[in-house]
Amino acid sequence: MTDPRQAAVIDRARTVLPQDERVLAVYLVGSHASHEDDAYSDVDVHVVVTDEAAETYDFATAMESIAGRLVLTDGIPGLSGGLGITPDWLHVDLIVHPLSEYDPDDYEAVLPLFDRSGNLLPEARVPGGNGDPYYPRRNVRLFFYFLGNLVNVLGRREYVVANMGVSAVRDQLIALMRAERGVRRSGGVKRLNAFVSDEQREFLESIPAVGCEPKDIIAANQMICREFIRRGTALAAATGEEWPQEFVDATLTHLREAFGVEFG
Repeated sequence: MTDPRQAAVIDRARTVLPQDERVLAVYLVGSHASHEDDAYSDVDVHVVVTDEAAETYDFATAMESIAGRLVLTDGIPGLSGGLGITPDWLHVDLIVHPLSEYDPDDYEAVLPLFDRSGNLLPEARVPGGNGDPYYPRRNVRLFFYFLGNLVNVLGRREYVVANMGVSAVRDQLIALMRAERGVRRSGGVKRLNAFVSDEQREFLESIPAVGCEPKDIIAANQMICREFIRRGTALAAATGEEWPQEFVDATLTHLREAFGVEFG
């Protein structure tokens, strides 16, 4: 059941935004469109406006009309529109699409709220299930590139940067895990559990929190690396892709010579 605060914003988006004749359509994307919303969900509202209105449509005013008073309003780089935060910390996005730039196929999940012409928006749709496992070549390369740079970063005594690097390699492991399950959608930066298995999640949660001690940073990277190699080689074999053994071997040798321990 949709959170009452979120439901009120959605209802006003359906009824208030169309009062502006420049608005041609209103729809939701994200968790409300995919029926995965919970008490912590953002409300992701999108509007299609006439091309003539694209430069003058004030998203902040429109957002206040559906969300009420806001303590923060800010644009989103690369998009027309932005985000707002209410005093009780409900996050609302309002993204504006000029008609000539609107593509109904841009989103996996869409929930129409208003369509002035009746033929602009697609039917409501939710994402399909997981596909076949696939090999995330770029993530594999990035993993070993980031890992190899641990030598440079610790050599410079950049311990804060090295700490940040643990998250960077873990993110590539998460991408690999998603590929194992054939998952191509992300669910955004605040949702992961639905896209990994219990076994995968348990491993990710077992990675120890690290501070800025080099020995702890090295140990965490060793743990992640061994798991990445185990999963990555199996996935490459299962999908018929080539594992970059030469690059992996060079990276592991580089790390062993620098730190005197094995990573593989």
